[in-house]
Amino acid sequence: MSEMLGNQYFMARNYPAAQRELEEVILKDPLNRSAKKKLVVCYTQTEKVKEAIQFFNELISEDIEFVVKSHPIEDDCPCPELVEKIEMQKLADSDSVNYNLILGIIWVYCDIRRSIDYFFRARDLAPGDKRIDLTISLISDYLAKLSEHVNHTQ
Repeated sequence: MSEMLGNQYFMARNYPAAQRELEEVILKDPLNRSAKKKLVVCYTQTEKVKEAIQFFNELISEDIEFVVKSHPIEDDCPCPELVEKIEMQKLADSDSVNYNLILGIIWVYCDIRRSIDYFFRARDLAPGDKRIDLTISLISDYLAKLSEHVNHTQ
């Protein structure tokens, strides 16, 4: 029942409530990628950036296309509206690691190339952060494979 309830809260954009339910789902079924994908978004909105980047890296390590190929309408992905909201605020936070990590994570759901720019900014602000290095490596590898695929099909 908690996954259904978590999805309802997520659709209602009640991220704290969705987070609680989806955490229970993950405890029972750690391989539930759909719940994990939504939980990552919840964490970005509840200021649990450490948890967000951890689950995010797990997801993109396992199957980056599962995240990259999210469909805003079919998956009820709030990322386009979240990106707009966060980027419009651009307060003093734009120079914070967390601000850039959050936007990097959210942009992957919409545009992976915009995403990596935010991860590079986060790395500039926190050089040596292994989580960020891993994220950049995974995304860069994916983008390189996409580029190779395009070059081979032309």
